[in-house]
Amino acid sequence: MRFTYTYRSSDGQRRTAEIKAESRDTAFERVRAELGIKPIKVVAAVDGGGRGATALPDGRDKRDHWIWGAAILAAAILTIGVGAWWWLTGRAARPEAAPYQVMTPQGAVTVSVATPLPRQMIPGDRKRIEAGRDTIFTNAAERLLAHFAEPGRTVAASEGAKPTDAEFAACLREPIRIASTDFTEVVDLKRIVTGMKREMRAYIAGGGTVEGYLAELEKRQRLEISYRENAERRLTEMLNGQDASAPSGRDSLKAAYAYWLKANAQLQAMGIYPLALPDALRSYQMSLDIEE
Repeated sequence: MRFTYTYRSSDGQRRTAEIKAESRDTAFERVRAELGIKPIKVVAAVDGGGRGATALPDGRDKRDHWIWGAAILAAAILTIGVGAWWWLTGRAARPEAAPYQVMTPQGAVTVSVATPLPRQMIPGDRKRIEAGRDTIFTNAAERLLAHFAEPGRTVAASEGAKPTDAEFAACLREPIRIASTDFTEVVDLKRIVTGMKREMRAYIAGGGTVEGYLAELEKRQRLEISYRENAERRLTEMLNGQDASAPSGRDSLKAAYAYWLKANAQLQAMGIYPLALPDALRSYQMSLDIEE
């Protein structure tokens, strides 16, 4: 392409000339090396329409740069528009997202779709939670997932045959509903299983399989159980004087109490239910409260 360069002649006059080069930098170097002139300015030559086509450092016309920029901006606006349309129409196409009523022998019951909740310990009545795993879910696939709902909890052996891939596919398509009569523990369990179903859909969409996801669940649950068992064993060793690194006497209680606090903070951060406070540490904790 052609470039126009401006320089000052030996008589002090400001003059302009043209040179061909692949880029502005190349034109600048050629003027200096071949003509022995130190140019004041180098710009792209005026095109046939009388407009200056300013060049980029790599020799491309700035107008090409703006054309590409405009194309990218238009594509981004189109993508955002399509995404907004899909989100709005998708929400409108899911009537189950809003609470509604169903008729039961006891009368009308308000029902809504469970909002996903991360796996976490569920406070409340343990018997109600355990019973809920086997009674509140409508199919075997959801019941199996419910046994992995709480981190660090021992997984009970499932009865009967493992659900098939087809049963899991049907389970993932069907939302879990919450009734106004559900206890808090049951609501939390349903919400956690809803989150697991969403996680499973993402796992399968990424190329995984039902068997692969269930294997990951078992691996994760065993690892979480081991965290809690190791913390419980270490605390027991400290209290029984079996930990050689722990101090003796009242200092040992202080160290054990500090470990109990730290271990529980870590377990709770992972959603794992905490260690119970041993009687020896309960007495130590009471003495601290009295001293304060």
